[in-house]
Amino acid sequence: MTTLLREWKQQLQGYSRNIKLFFWFNFVWNLGISMFGLVYNLYVRSLGYEQTMVGSLVGMTALAAAIILIPAGIMNDRFGPKRIISFGLLFTIAALTARSLIELEEGMMISAFLGGMALAVVSATILPFLANNSSPQQRVHLFSLNMALVMLANVIGISLGGVLCDFFQFMIGVDEVHSLRYTLLIGVAIAALGVLPMSMFGKSDQEEATPARESLNWKQTWREHKTSIQVISIFCLLGLLSSLGGGMIVPYLNVYFEDRFEASKSAIGIVVALGQAATGVAFLIGPMIAKRYGEVKSVVYLQLSSIPFLLLTAFSANFYLSSGGYLFRQALMNAANPFYNSIKMSYVHRSLRGLASSSGEAVFNLGWFIASPISTGLVFRYGSYFGYAYAFCITAVVYSVISYLFYFFFGKQRFKTLE
Repeated sequence: MTTLLREWKQQLQGYSRNIKLFFWFNFVWNLGISMFGLVYNLYVRSLGYEQTMVGSLVGMTALAAAIILIPAGIMNDRFGPKRIISFGLLFTIAALTARSLIELEEGMMISAFLGGMALAVVSATILPFLANNSSPQQRVHLFSLNMALVMLANVIGISLGGVLCDFFQFMIGVDEVHSLRYTLLIGVAIAALGVLPMSMFGKSDQEEATPARESLNWKQTWREHKTSIQVISIFCLLGLLSSLGGGMIVPYLNVYFEDRFEASKSAIGIVVALGQAATGVAFLIGPMIAKRYGEVKSVVYLQLSSIPFLLLTAFSANFYLSSGGYLFRQALMNAANPFYNSIKMSYVHRSLRGLASSSGEAVFNLGWFIASPISTGLVFRYGSYFGYAYAFCITAVVYSVISYLFYFFFGKQRFKTLE
């Protein structure tokens, strides 16, 4: 434990001012966004819409993100993340406020599309910003710490969101729709506080002061960065498969606990928050796993070990067993993300990192767009037990395939790192 703490202390002391400000921004931002994410699906259901409407909104959000992410990544490479993130943050706040107030189906679909587009613009800046402001030796720890802070923000936001809903409804006496709406608006207000640290981002880092601004020439880029383009393509394939699997279950976990176990909103908030907390702890321990097994094997081991817990959640008829399976699956599967992202950034030239990040997220959102109606269709046709069980099983198969492909491409040193 002492060695672990000393290792993290040394890492923290080496981070730049921009990185530390980014941590504050990302923490506050995700605190508000996680509150919104927990409550919104429940809000849609409270308005009287069916589960298929929830799936349509998730699909619309994912489609918008898939459309905008690659252009956002290219703009990030040309103009730097501060301008892009400023635009995306303000646009997101406006879109989420609209989503909290609109009840008509057409307006909900339009605001979901705009909100997904705005959130994608913000997310496209994260990996390139962290990679450009760190050394390869810092990167695994940096990505792990950033994700752990995000998980901590999610724990607080999700817990607070569930409690606030029940507080407004049962303590204050507000009806269900308005209790959910007030919670959504509070989440948006908290996310808006991210403007403060974001406005203090400086230009002390050379890569931030002089971002690349040359016109994009695909033929020249292919000649000069063939390996980077190949790696980006592989990660796009893996991201698409991952999103097809994850899109079957992840957007609906809050509704899953309500449908199958009739859990209260506070209980749902606590379970989902504990999943985020477990993941945060896994992120902090992750660098030790990578040091022992290497980044590639760590990704494979963690992903495969999550599958039994995924199946436990799928078939359990007991709330506590299902919740336990969810917690372990969440921690193990997501703990691999820092290594996954570190490997991606190491194999891609710095001038293409924005494209690498955004293209991966674009296909990820495309997969969610494809998978969301399939998942909701299964639940609608087979009910809250077998419908979710089938969706979880499909996800387990897809995750197994991803682990094999990841090891095939990166476990044998087929590519050379660029740093």
